[in-house]
Amino acid sequence: MRLVATIALAVACLAACATGPGAGPERGSAAAAAVVAPAFELRLASGQKREGWAEMPVRGGGTLLVAPTPLLTPKDIKNAAISSTSGDSLILNVREGNRAVLQAATADHMYKQIVFLVDGQVVYMAMLGMPLNRQVAIRIGPDALTQDEAKRCLQAVKEQGGGK
Repeated sequence: MRLVATIALAVACLAACATGPGAGPERGSAAAAAVVAPAFELRLASGQKREGWAEMPVRGGGTLLVAPTPLLTPKDIKNAAISSTSGDSLILNVREGNRAVLQAATADHMYKQIVFLVDGQVVYMAMLGMPLNRQVAIRIGPDALTQDEAKRCLQAVKEQGGGK
């Protein structure tokens, strides 16, 4: 009897801890969405098949294979701002502790795609021309981030304790 109760408890704990689209009783709720996909993510992408990478549609058409692990999420950002200096951009200033990992990952991915996701959807794709380190700029405009999405990203950074 004790073994059955222990197994039932273990199964219940596993079910409660499950993460992923449609997991758990909170399916569709804001809390479940926060667990599944942060407000924004920066990920490596590729046009070629790679083990564990998921095919995702890109705004503006087409699909890319996207890395399973994000390089940056709101918690990795020290502060953020919208800049109009050289065209509208969302500027993300990376926390010091995340810079070396970001630089190493992007140095190994030169001249390949990188994508920016908002609420789990690919909204911007760019080709890496140099490794990323201290700052990431995401273009705002046609075939890029919308003003509303940029403001949502700013809010997400503020909620994580960063922001200006």
